[in-house]
Amino acid sequence: MKLSDLLVPSPPERRMTVVVTLANDCEIIRGIAGAMNRGLAHFVLIGEPDAINQAARDARVDISRARFETEADGVKACALAAELVRAGEAQILMKGIVSTAIFTRMLLDKDKGFVEPGNLISHVGVFDIPAYHKPVIVTDAGISISPTLEEKAKILQNAIDLARLLGIQRPKAACIAPLEKVNPKIPSTVDAEALGQMAAEGRFGDALVDGPLALDVAVQSAAAATKGIESEVVGDPDILLLADLDTANVFYKSLTLFGGARAAGVAAGVRVPVVITSRSDDEETRLLSIGLGVRLARAAGS
Repeated sequence: MKLSDLLVPSPPERRMTVVVTLANDCEIIRGIAGAMNRGLAHFVLIGEPDAINQAARDARVDISRARFETEADGVKACALAAELVRAGEAQILMKGIVSTAIFTRMLLDKDKGFVEPGNLISHVGVFDIPAYHKPVIVTDAGISISPTLEEKAKILQNAIDLARLLGIQRPKAACIAPLEKVNPKIPSTVDAEALGQMAAEGRFGDALVDGPLALDVAVQSAAAATKGIESEVVGDPDILLLADLDTANVFYKSLTLFGGARAAGVAAGVRVPVVITSRSDDEETRLLSIGLGVRLARAAGS
């Protein structure tokens, strides 16, 4: 699979519906218009219709095919989006310009039922990188700040579950650290070893997890061979688990800004796909993220 595969249209009668909370933003509207023009999904836009239409005029795009729901308050807009999903009128959530705190609070509301007890919401990015031979999942670059070992296990499980929805039956995950030897003074190495042990004990099902691995060893077989490291994961991981938000966020943005990578991002650990993009993301990233949400919704419903 390549990220461009996420942009394949579906017949109108089979299209998923994306509900967007507070959609009055030019960049968000451009992504939505691009998705509609490509036949990826139907859209419900929550917000102030005049403001949304003005954003569309400023962006010079047509969104007349979208359904509008009037609600300017962020909390109420999130509640309405949740109700539309629960009623089956939408299958995918997308964060607009509503604050992250309000949006996340809605996802975590037990009455809404979006997150199963004990689950953790995490950010998952899927990348096409020119220097790598297949798409790779990077996590967590947007939500978990300094995850504990148990939180890392849940973040890894979310990425593995997403990989399976994308058709990867036996995902390979590399737990990234500065070096391959466990050093008690470097927590990422200690946690990586523990995650590998959890995988060996069956915690993640049919998945291969190895670590600690430096990034070059994880993605380059030659680097691994130079260091005498043998593993089914090295040179071919589907998932890169980074140590914390500092590391993962910088790595994520380095791939797109300096590495020529294409990216799509969603929040995982939720019962329905949740599209979350950064205000600085370009139109293609927004479009691909919507396509990823649609692909995940289709796979979950099949």
